[in-house]
Amino acid sequence: MSGEYAALLRKRALNALKWARRACAEGDYDTCAFEAEYAVQVYLKSLLYRVLGEEVRGHNVRELFGLLAAALMEEGEYDLAREVSDYVRRHRRELAELSEAHTRAVYGLVEYGEKEATLLLEIAEGVMGKLREIEGRLFA
Repeated sequence: MSGEYAALLRKRALNALKWARRACAEGDYDTCAFEAEYAVQVYLKSLLYRVLGEEVRGHNVRELFGLLAAALMEEGEYDLAREVSDYVRRHRRELAELSEAHTRAVYGLVEYGEKEATLLLEIAEGVMGKLREIEGRLFA
């Protein structure tokens, strides 16, 4: 089951990223922001499930990254855990913006514009690339 569940989450994350791209192209910037954050959140959860073997609750991208670093430490993947922590430190501001997008896109008083949504989409694509790299190194 663990491989199937992680694969299902990864599929959902990649679909969310696809919808974020489509929404951005169609000028639906709130949906783009929401789906970009959701894609990263769910991909992180798929990776955490593969590492921990259990479902992780929570929505904050930075907190999920913290859980990933801790899980990697527990698994003896010290270099990779440090790399994850360093990545979060270097991209703290972008990850904070991405985490905020989930709530702001749904409940915010102001809509996202093209520039902001495009930036969030680029951040999400970069984060997902990093997560795919980490996953490949862990499970190659």
